[in-house]
Amino acid sequence: MNATADLHERFVRSPFDVRAPIAARDIEGRWAERRSAIRFGDTTSIDLLAARFPVTRRLVGEESFHSMARRFVRSDPPRSATLHRYGDRFPCFLRSRGKAASIEYVADIAELELARSRARRAADARPIDARALRSLRVEQREGMRLDLHPSLSLVASRFPIVTIWHNNRVEGGSGSMLCWRAESALVARPFFDVEVHRLPPGGYAFIRALSEGKTAAGALEAAKAAAPDCEAAANFAILLEANVVIGFRNCA
Repeated sequence: MNATADLHERFVRSPFDVRAPIAARDIEGRWAERRSAIRFGDTTSIDLLAARFPVTRRLVGEESFHSMARRFVRSDPPRSATLHRYGDRFPCFLRSRGKAASIEYVADIAELELARSRARRAADARPIDARALRSLRVEQREGMRLDLHPSLSLVASRFPIVTIWHNNRVEGGSGSMLCWRAESALVARPFFDVEVHRLPPGGYAFIRALSEGKTAAGALEAAKAAAPDCEAAANFAILLEANVVIGFRNCA
């Protein structure tokens, strides 16, 4: 059994198992069973979650997903005024179910899918021509502060979430894993489509530091502190590949 299948088996025996009893706190208050599938037009609240978290649903199976979705709806009912954001708290809800690795794994996948849906709603911005950055000398680049795309977000995990997401985007996708290791994702919509990129070693710390206003040199220091094997060239390359730089200024 491969690692993905093994985690799935452990997941269905987790607190999300449809056989698990529903805690009193899940049904307390204004939400009764009959209201767990409130309709907005032809779409149920559970359908909204399934649409926003399709890979999460495929990984855990329809029955388990619908079971935990019903619990989430009871604890966080949808409101028409914020319907387009419904499910933003779903990954946090998953994490609240326990500390098991199987729960953390699925919650991280849900976090990645949430980042994708947020990127779709983010403001538009025009990336700069990558040639403008490539033309700079190394010392010029390191003294720059970079403005990053408003749709950009980062997701770090001790699981290979980018590979898992790519392998399960469509029904019948390959769930096999050749290498089970930590991965971090960069999610952004620089043009029309939301893109997901696997970050190189130190990439999460590097881009996070840039987003906090540090110079490229300061961001590289943060990256090397987080991952001694990080390479400056690889981290600059992912910025250009992902088209997430919308401006830069020399702070020297």
